[in-house]
Amino acid sequence: MAVYFDHAATSYPKPALVVRAMEEALILYGGNPGHGGHRMAMRAAGKLFAAREAAAGLFGTETENLVFTPGCTFALNLAIKGAMAEGGRLLVSMYDHNASLRPAAALERAGKCAVGYFPVYEGDDGRTLRQLRQMWTPDVRAVVCTHASNVTGYLLPVREIAEMAHRYGALFILDAAQTAGVLPATLRETGADILCAAGHKGLLGPMGVGVLAMRAGVRLPPLIDGGTGIYSLDQGMPEESPERYEAGTVNFPGIFALAAGIREVRRRGLLGIYRREAALARMFAEGLRGVDGVRIAGRGFREGENTATVSFNIGGMDAAQVSEALSREGYMLRGGYHCAGMIHALLGTEKGTVRFSCGPGNTPGQVAGLLSAVKKVARTG
Repeated sequence: MAVYFDHAATSYPKPALVVRAMEEALILYGGNPGHGGHRMAMRAAGKLFAAREAAAGLFGTETENLVFTPGCTFALNLAIKGAMAEGGRLLVSMYDHNASLRPAAALERAGKCAVGYFPVYEGDDGRTLRQLRQMWTPDVRAVVCTHASNVTGYLLPVREIAEMAHRYGALFILDAAQTAGVLPATLRETGADILCAAGHKGLLGPMGVGVLAMRAGVRLPPLIDGGTGIYSLDQGMPEESPERYEAGTVNFPGIFALAAGIREVRRRGLLGIYRREAALARMFAEGLRGVDGVRIAGRGFREGENTATVSFNIGGMDAAQVSEALSREGYMLRGGYHCAGMIHALLGTEKGTVRFSCGPGNTPGQVAGLLSAVKKVARTG
């Protein structure tokens, strides 16, 4: 049976209660929440509000400032394009995912804002912050960065970045796709004004659902327009949040299942989740250091500095070829650029990397088996 080590892309398998919740939503709560006054629609609306309460509590905001989206990418587009609607300059980390890089580039191509990209130096947060400060200009309106790299797992100095943004009157937008459900990622703890998260990774929910959490007082223009179930005779979007940002029918089965995932995360506890995954990542990183020809990208795994993610290469082999070879051995890892276009220039990984990312179901025995498979691929080429 194949062993799955691609949790940075999506967690698998989903907990049984998440699967049951999606089925329950389709069978018992089939009405359209917020788009009807009949019994079934009202029952669904009540469950939707309970899910919003659960997510708002996890990220430390009020229910009206917790927006459900079709994913973290949608949330980041809403945040970035909304924050830059009046122009100005946007600063983005070079460790970011294309979910941030591409909206920023699209805005710049359209002449709607200027964009600057600041480097990240693993193990030297002071240097990262100095580079960011040197790039600052009076027209900077927002800063965007990932909480943790999806390539190396490195945790960026987000609180210090937030403090700098606030000192100069800019918004701080955080991509918490890699940390939500694994490490503390609230608005208060990170300093974010807007926090975007994926539901299908550490939060254990299904694909196709995400979250945007805003601090009180933040207001954005909507990304799309459409029906909201309120003020139906008005042609403009409502002023109220979250309806202002949730045009159309929400993915209620996905949201209901995400709420079940959040309950499971709370039951397990963030500290316990991280410690268990960190032990496996440490075991894998230490094992790689004894394999001839293997190079670990970045500083490698360090508990407290990284999520449970380790990227590596074997000699001059293409990363995709290595992941295919490991797949034939029964181990599922992602090889390539991981939708993160700029970080590879900083890491010197022009052929991409092979990414190990563990999750709740993985065991030390599986890690030991993977290390044996890596040694075999390194030996045979």
